[in-house]
Order: sequence, then C-alpha cells, then structure tokens
Amino acid sequence: MHHTFGAAIRRARLLSLSHKALIRSPASIPRRLDVSARFLSTKPSENSISGGESTRAPPLKTSSVTSLPAPPRAQKFKPPIITTPDIKTYIEPLYERGWALAPILPAGHGLAVLRKRFELPSSEALHEFLADLKDYEATNNHHAKTQADELDRAVLVSTWTHVARRPGAAAAPPRAGAGAVAAASDEKVQGVTARDIRLAYELEKMFERALAASGTEYRAQLRPEAERPRTVEELVGYS
Repeated sequence: MHHTFGAAIRRARLLSLSHKALIRSPASIPRRLDVSARFLSTKPSENSISGGESTRAPPLKTSSVTSLPAPPRAQKFKPPIITTPDIKTYIEPLYERGWALAPILPAGHGLAVLRKRFELPSSEALHEFLADLKDYEATNNHHAKTQADELDRAVLVSTWTHVARRPGAAAAPPRAGAGAVAAASDEKVQGVTARDIRLAYELEKMFERALAASGTEYRAQLRPEAERPRTVEELVGYS
C-alpha cells in the first residue's frame, strides 16, 4: 500500500516537470529560429495578390501589327519597278507598320522611295539593328540610305533601286542589232522594286526581334495619307 502511494506521487512530479519543459518563455527561443520564422512569413508567394491583383507582372505584348505576306521572289539582272498590284500586295501591309512610299526630296519633290523611321528601345539595339542591316546589304548587294539619330535611338531608312527597268521590258541586256526593241529594253530607270520590298520585310524582322528582346510592344504610327499611295499613277516616274 505504501509502495503504491509513493509510486503515484513520483509519476505526478514527472508529469509536472514535463509540462513545464514544454512551456518556454519567448526569450528562451533561439534567435536563429525566430529570424527564420520572420523571413518565411514575409516572403511573398507566387500566387500572392495586392489590391485584388496578382503581384506577378502580366506578359508584355511584343507585336500588335498584322503579319506580312511572303515577300516577292528575288530578281536577277535589272528588276522591274513596282506596279499597282505590287503596291496592293506587298506595300500596303508595310503602310500599317509606319512605312511610306514618298518622294525622297523635301516638299514632295523627287523620286518616290520606300522609307521608314525605326525607333529602337536602346542604343545597343540601334547599333545591332544597323549592323544587321549592313550584313544584309553585303550579302544581297543592295544598299539603303540611312540617317541614324543616336540621341533618339532611331534611324531613317530609305530604299530604292538605282538600276531598274519598266514592267514588261527585257531583264537581260539586249542582243546587238535588235533595233528599237533593244534600245527600249536597255533603258535604265530608278524606282522601288522587289529588291526594296524584300529589304523592307527583312528590316521588319530585325525590328521585331529587337522589340521582343526588350519586351517592348510594336506600336506603329501611320504616315500621312499622301505618303501612302494606292496606285502607280500617283507616283512620278512610275507610270
């Protein structure tokens, strides 16, 4: 009887000590664990929201313009200058991207050429754009006129073909003694050709890559309607 009563008292004391060991004051908690707890509690989760919206930035839209059609095939010898169907098929889609078919000289004088001012997202992007253009020119033996503006990170590109022919004229040099037909075929004119359209399309690819690399949206600014002709009859020297 006495032995049983003593054993009960010892068990009661052990339970009391175990309970006190579990109840520790805040000061007794190791500081390392306390700091870790605060860090974990303040780290935002990927799905956290603020003001009813996710803290994750929405994806950037890099292009809001219509895709271009396939470019015209490359031309050997003297390429023909553009026709009204060419404007409809290949150049009107460029108008939507800020291109113009406008006279190269001020006040609406001179030959109409394809031109656009490209505004790049950074100086580095501008230099890379110009380097890519130079590579294209060397590979295709066709050069554009450029006016770069380092301050605005922009470049005005104008392109036309210096040695071209009128539509329907022979592309290859005529044979000797072909008479009036030979003289007509040997006529050299300047103007926009498939070479310039292909260059413009390639520039658009370069521009889109530069915008996508920086997460910048493509925002085209239409040129005035006078710089967006629909027929060759509106162009001096083309009809």
